[in-house]
Amino acid sequence: MSIHINPIYLTAVILAWFAIYHLAYALIGIARDRSLVGWSIGPLGINAITMQQPPVSQVIIQLASAAVAVAGISYASLYLLIPPPIAGLQQTVSAELVAVAIPVALLTFWRLLGILREWRFPLWGEARVLASIQRSRATGAVVVFTAMGRTFLRERFGATPGEFLRTARY
Repeated sequence: MSIHINPIYLTAVILAWFAIYHLAYALIGIARDRSLVGWSIGPLGINAITMQQPPVSQVIIQLASAAVAVAGISYASLYLLIPPPIAGLQQTVSAELVAVAIPVALLTFWRLLGILREWRFPLWGEARVLASIQRSRATGAVVVFTAMGRTFLRERFGATPGEFLRTARY
């Protein structure tokens, strides 16, 4: 059986895998984080802006949820879409598991590298919020503050979100 790869279609599918993985990871983080100050939405995705590093249990839930989401979408895109981006893949259970495990493992490993970097060089409190906002603004993202975030800005900086964003330059 020969394998035929449609490169443009496969690239679009891989980009969808990235988007779904990071979207699931970010949405679980936004929904579960008690120290959430805000979030940013931009060309590089959704980013949670928090006061503290998330607990290990939350990170595990985020990684597992994102892995399940990308496993489902990768299986659907490789085996259920007609035509598939890679035609001629074996239809055995072991081949399907390997084909689905590869994108899950790669995306989870990439995210783990980012988590390890954050844990190696930790920032807390105001420094974490400022660094996250500056990174978001540098990429052209729109920053949205939660009620806790607006209270934080008012108490710490004596500013509204609009005033704060004008002064927080990149």
